[in-house]
Amino acid sequence: MPIDDTVGRRITDARTARHLTLQGLADAAKLSRSYVQKIESGDRPPSHQALVALARALRVDVTRLTGQPYDEDTRPEDRAIHAVIPDIRRVMLCYRTPESLLLPPRPFEELHSHVQLVNRHRRAADYATTAAALPALLTELTTYALSAPSGSAAARAGYSLLAQVYRAANSLAHKLGYYDLSASALERVAWAAGLSGDPIMVATSRYLLAGAMTREGAYTAARQVLREIENDLRDCDAPGADGMLGAALLKRSIAAAGAVKRSEMNECLDEAAEIGARIGHEGIYQETSFGPVQVEIYRASAAIMVDDFDVAVRDGGALVMPEDMPAERSSHHYIDYAHALVVTGDRPGAWAALRRARELAPLHTRKHPRVRDSVATLLRLERADDQTRLGFGRWVGVTPP
Repeated sequence: MPIDDTVGRRITDARTARHLTLQGLADAAKLSRSYVQKIESGDRPPSHQALVALARALRVDVTRLTGQPYDEDTRPEDRAIHAVIPDIRRVMLCYRTPESLLLPPRPFEELHSHVQLVNRHRRAADYATTAAALPALLTELTTYALSAPSGSAAARAGYSLLAQVYRAANSLAHKLGYYDLSASALERVAWAAGLSGDPIMVATSRYLLAGAMTREGAYTAARQVLREIENDLRDCDAPGADGMLGAALLKRSIAAAGAVKRSEMNECLDEAAEIGARIGHEGIYQETSFGPVQVEIYRASAAIMVDDFDVAVRDGGALVMPEDMPAERSSHHYIDYAHALVVTGDRPGAWAALRRARELAPLHTRKHPRVRDSVATLLRLERADDQTRLGFGRWVGVTPP
């Protein structure tokens, strides 16, 4: 996209179409006029809360302002990812009556191994491989689970795997900006989790729902769902309950930050830190990451949510990322860190953080709307002829006019 085809320009166009003045939009979104003006002019990338508030005030979907899904890319890998989306939609509609298979489903052990492979690709932000595997694997797992005796151990195990793959579909959809498909996938995760008999998987499905609520700005509802999850997990003796409880607390810290409930935000972070210290290492709990470093990542993210950018820069810069941290998660940290550096005026640091995000998870970085916003702001403010930075912009999809 050209630098003048940015989130700021889209906000201006939507505002003009609705005959709103800058002050009128700021009032409707409960933001300051100067902040909205900086967003529209491209001098400052918007926070997530601001974007949600502006979309609500303009009565449009957030993706109308971000420009997602970014399906204009001509790279073969990108085209292949977006080309699978219709197949995923079709398969998800057939969740009770799957399409016929040419061969019977594979044995459980083979299906389990395949699901774990897809999970690893998801955590690594390998969207192309994940997308390609989803339609056939969802159909096969659905057939396996439905063909097992109702309520049997085989059926429960099949539904547990199915919930994990629906989770991968949700992750792919919302990372690419297909929010409607993401919402459908969340419903399927909850359906399969409920039939799995696994309390951690059920908690995971609700955790994912709360995350979607937070992304849509439904902070009060998200916090309520997460409190319910926490209460259930405190009384749960299933393996991994502590890790999932810590993850739920971290998720609630972000929802509390979005609602500007600083005391609740800090209480969640502190309790999660205690759990992380007790566990002592990073772990994966039904495909949800949690550990001491995750707590620090969320601490920096929460600081950004409440506009404590100096704190976010200090804490984010001091964080040492483990080599085995999922690439999608670590790259997300550097994307957020770059945003804080842009806001605080450290442009070289912002470029360095963006490059690090690209090294860790190229597709995740290129498809993230915050990256496009940060790069567009940097290029506009610098007006430089630095070919390396211009090349990064072209790689992301942001080019000078």
